[in-house]
Amino acid sequence: MSPTNEYEYEDEATIDAKLICSICLSPFIKPTITICNHIFCRNCIEIWFKKSLTCPLCREVLTTKHIKSVRAQAFLDKLDDIEVKCLICEQNGIKRRDFQYHREKFCLKEKHTHSLDEAIHQWENLQSDHQSRIPFKSFYSRRRRLANVISQYPLESTVTLRNYQLTDADMSAVVHYAVKKRQCRILDLGVNQIGSYGIIDLADSLERNQRLKLLSLYQNSICDKSMKHLAHKLATKHSYLKWLDLESTNLNDHSAEYLANMLAKNTSITGLWLSNNHIGYDGVLKLTSVLMSSNKTLKYLDLENNPSIDDSCLECLENMLRQNRTLKTVYLNRCQLSTTSKKRLRDVANSLPNFRLFL
Repeated sequence: MSPTNEYEYEDEATIDAKLICSICLSPFIKPTITICNHIFCRNCIEIWFKKSLTCPLCREVLTTKHIKSVRAQAFLDKLDDIEVKCLICEQNGIKRRDFQYHREKFCLKEKHTHSLDEAIHQWENLQSDHQSRIPFKSFYSRRRRLANVISQYPLESTVTLRNYQLTDADMSAVVHYAVKKRQCRILDLGVNQIGSYGIIDLADSLERNQRLKLLSLYQNSICDKSMKHLAHKLATKHSYLKWLDLESTNLNDHSAEYLANMLAKNTSITGLWLSNNHIGYDGVLKLTSVLMSSNKTLKYLDLENNPSIDDSCLECLENMLRQNRTLKTVYLNRCQLSTTSKKRLRDVANSLPNFRLFL
């Protein structure tokens, strides 16, 4: 993840894949290696551990004791040599290692800033209809607390609001301060009580958002209406989100259909967590169909612990594995597939290069 909102990487598609974090899908920042020899940004793996104490790639059980900073100087030099473009003065060809020096010595900086109180005052004039039903004093106090919490995070970094008891009424503040003001790259909203209005507010903020790369809605109950709206906002070539975490969000076959329609048009999402939900045959059929035809970007699909995925889904899954050429990791463990079905899927997976199937 870029640590600031003041530069962007030049021609990210040409950067060596070995320098890319598989969680945020950007060049490593403070690269950290696990005991299973996988490398991630330190911030990315720490966020991942809040959800699962396993390796994101091989699922080996890990703890924070099992990770350490990468010390190989040649590897670190390659990262520092990546060229970036300053978004303030638009100078390009700056090596990442030199950006701070450029910023301090050469770059013309924006000097106009808004205080926290000014931002709060401006935003209160834009309260939406559903927020206007909340008593003003309570709303104002809650909004100020959220603004103070979010303002502690660095620009263009990770904002974590997991288990913060967020509701629909809080989401305009989250969108304003985390997405728009902080321009976060990773937004973790797991384990909250965000409803349809909040999801819709959040979805609207994703349109043409070039900063946010990973969004976690883990353990929020998402209804069909809000899932349809979220998928619609991501069903565009102007979407830049790369990872979407919808684990334990009460998804069903209708939700999977909306996601499949989104994947047919979206060209940015490479990772999709759909584990611990209620997706069955109809949903699997929709998802696998689009992954056999129009979608060429998804690399990571997690369908773990969807009990309605059973042997009726075998043919769909088998065909997807045979015909899709971009998927690299698929999770189907803790579904209701028989031993025979698992063997058939393993046989197909074993014939594919650089592919991992978890059953």
